[in-house]
Formats: sequence, structure tokens, C-alpha cells
Amino acid sequence: MKKILAILLAAAVLLVSGCGARPQTPAETAAPTTTQARSSEITTAPATEIPTTEAVVTEPPTTVPTTEAPTETEAPPEIDRSAEAVYQNHPELTPVNYESPSLLPISEDAGEEYLDRITFLCESPTYWMWPFGLLNGGTETKQIWTGPEGTMTLKYLRGYKMLDPFDNVERTIAETAALHHPDILVIALGLNGLSAMTETQFKTEYCHLIDEIREASPDTQIILQSLYPLLPTFKHWGEFTNALLSEANAWILEIAEDYGLPYLDTFSALLAEDGNAHPEWMMNDGLHPNKEGLQQILLYIRTHAWKDE
Repeated sequence: MKKILAILLAAAVLLVSGCGARPQTPAETAAPTTTQARSSEITTAPATEIPTTEAVVTEPPTTVPTTEAPTETEAPPEIDRSAEAVYQNHPELTPVNYESPSLLPISEDAGEEYLDRITFLCESPTYWMWPFGLLNGGTETKQIWTGPEGTMTLKYLRGYKMLDPFDNVERTIAETAALHHPDILVIALGLNGLSAMTETQFKTEYCHLIDEIREASPDTQIILQSLYPLLPTFKHWGEFTNALLSEANAWILEIAEDYGLPYLDTFSALLAEDGNAHPEWMMNDGLHPNKEGLQQILLYIRTHAWKDE
């Protein structure tokens, strides 16, 4: 009996499990939970190695500088120190200030054309360029301005009347300058009366002369020139010496600096090793350069030429 009941119970269980439960349709399939949905949607990318980038030092591009063609620069002017040893060996002479901005340096030979532009306001040592015929026009030149007697004295030039070479009429220096307006005027004065003048008197009269010429002819280029050396044969040697003349030349150079004017060191051009003038370039009187000496002066002026700015 118990076996029959067990068999019937097992059959009932099979009937319920096989026929009573209906299979679910797709619509009835429960939606996945939010967690499940997210886990199915997120796809993990395959692990990739992140390359380690080494620091690359990039130097800034180097620009090749453009090299401009070098501009030609003028060499500094060469100062004429040819007489420097003479001053060193003769301390009684006042040496030239070779650092002075007014001192005209060595230049190319400016030639006769340059000399033709120059008028000399001068005493007798330079006056002799006229009778020697060394300037343009020979003995008829108009480039020598001096007194009727062939010389003049710095100390007495105020109101003094020189001889105008253009018409042989006596006029003051200022009147003559205003009438003819020389291109370049070289002042070669200061020897006459020097022994009786102090430095202050000398400079005062010299500056007054420059001021008069500038006012009368503003466009004239003024150049100051040194006095020439002497020989001991000069009859007034002792009252006048090369020590005195070289000192006066230093005053003239200082005046040139004060006015911004060029200065010609013609004293050194005639200076011999013994501290006096070259005897072969002087007349017998020991005061005036001879023709060869004045030619040396003109050569020095040509080779130490003032240049237009």
C-alpha cells in the first residue's frame, strides 16, 4: 500500500513541473537591473601602454646673421710729430701741444688749387712770398695782405690801414675783408712788438683782430699760423729768441682752440735739430726765410691742409 502511495505522489509532482508552468515569452523577460545594464554596456578598452615621452630639448632655431659688408672707416688723422725730439732736447722751447684739436694733421698734398684759395694777412717774413713770385699771379698776386711798408704790427692794428693789393688803396683790415671776402685767410702775425707785450696783451689784440674779420666777412675760413723760428744771427737776438717765439706760438694755439679754428705749426717746419731755424732756409739777416724756406712753408701748408666740412 505504501509503495502505491509513493508512486502516485511522484507522478503528481511530475505532472505539475512539466505541464503547470508555462514558458515565458520574450516580452515577459524581466529587464535587467540598472546595475546589470551598465555592466553590459561598458566595454573595457584593452589596456594600452601609455608611451612615456622623453623630454625632447628643442633648441631654438639658429638664425645665421647676415654679415653686412664692412664700411670703410677713415683712419684717424696722423699728427705731425717730426719736430718732437727737438723740443725734448731743448727744454727752453715750449713744445707743441700735439693733443690739440686745432692742430692741423698731415693730409694729402692739396696742391696749387688749395694755395690759390688762401690769402695771407702777414708781417714781413711771409710778405716775401710776393716779391719771390711764389703765389698765384707771381709778383702781381693779390694773396698778400700787409702794410704799405711790407709789414704790420699786431700791437697797433686797431684802426691800422693796410694796403689793398687789388687797387693799392689803404683800408683797414675789416674794410678790406668786407670788400673782398677771402675764401681762406691765414693770419701770420705776432712777431713785431712781441717782446714788449704780455701774454694778456698779445691775446687781447689777436682776438680783437679775429672778431673784426669775422664780423666783416663771416664766411671766410680763418686759419692761425705760428711764427717762424730765428737764427742767432738776427740783430735783435736776445730780445727775441726761439724760446720766446715758441711760447707765443702756444698762445696762438690756445686762441685757435678757444675759437675752434685750425692752426698751422709752420715753426716746426723750419726748425733744425739745434733748436733754431734751418740756416739753409733763412736769409742772412736770420729773421726772414729765403725763397727755399718759404717754399718749405707752402709745402707744409699744402700737406697739412684744412678740409671743408
